[in-house]
Amino acid sequence: MAFVVPPWEKGAEVIQFKPVPGANNGTAASKAKAKKLKKKKPKKLKKSEGEKSTQPKNTTYRLGQGPLAPPPDSNSSDDEADDEMRAMHKVRSGRIEKQRPPAKAAKDQKKQLTLKPALVQAAVEAMDTTHAPATQATLANKLQSELLGGRFRYINEQLYTMNSKKAEELFRSDADAFEAYHAGYRQQVEKWPSNPLTRIIKTIKRLPKTAVIGDFGCGEGKLAQSVPNKVYSMDLVSTGNGIIACNITNTPLQPQSLDVAVYCLSLMGTNLSDYLLEANRVLKLHGNVYIAEIQSRFEDVREFMRCMNACGFDLIKKDVAVNYFYFFHFRKMRHVGKDVKLKPFSLKPCLYRKR
Repeated sequence: MAFVVPPWEKGAEVIQFKPVPGANNGTAASKAKAKKLKKKKPKKLKKSEGEKSTQPKNTTYRLGQGPLAPPPDSNSSDDEADDEMRAMHKVRSGRIEKQRPPAKAAKDQKKQLTLKPALVQAAVEAMDTTHAPATQATLANKLQSELLGGRFRYINEQLYTMNSKKAEELFRSDADAFEAYHAGYRQQVEKWPSNPLTRIIKTIKRLPKTAVIGDFGCGEGKLAQSVPNKVYSMDLVSTGNGIIACNITNTPLQPQSLDVAVYCLSLMGTNLSDYLLEANRVLKLHGNVYIAEIQSRFEDVREFMRCMNACGFDLIKKDVAVNYFYFFHFRKMRHVGKDVKLKPFSLKPCLYRKR
């Protein structure tokens, strides 16, 4: 029903309404209801995920302050309780931190040095006094071997990068250099898959026993000791009886006095044409030349054969399929004087690396 305001003229009249039964009771009930609603607390809204906590993050706590703080001489158990309360507060405030281990435990957890079994064994042997002489002897032998190998590599490099005349002067000025060189050479031979001199010896044994051999760069003269033939062993330095000390570019042999010339790992130096012209001088016509050299020294095998041909030798057979070494068999087909002008040639140096 719409509420109608009476006209102004009738505003002075007092309109009295009749009392409604139970009006007082209704008023009391409404008051009670209003009071109940007033007492009811409004529900708190949940915080959204985007809202930030009002709790300060960097909250610090100082022990020993406040009305309930323990006295300065409190026991360690009180300190442990304070640590537990601090940890509980960090969990409630959303900050969970990893506790640091004690200083002693942290030291124990440090990464320990791990040693290889070989090093451990060496350390035990070093501390063991019963094996001290043997260990010292082994160390001394190892150091001596390394020094010997280093000197061999140095002399070897000199021989490959100088002519035969300078190599002769080198060994003449240092009497021990030749022995040191061949001592290191013997060590290198032990590391090779095979010794090329062994194959040369087998080849010579198939020749007639009357064949006269010239071993150019003989070293210790093993070829003469291994075959029944007459062998002229020649090198820059004589290391025993029967070895002729000379420059193999100018030997004391008579012209055309040899049936075979052997160069087993001895084509060293930068003047190889002088070596081969001397072989042509002392070899008989149709005499044989056997050469064994390290494979890595050859850049172009055909160029090497052309140089041999210029010195009066034709190729009979070559074996370049053998691992590590090349073997050649040449034959003297014509005389070539030492005064002929030839293009100088040499092979690549064979420089041994430290192992």
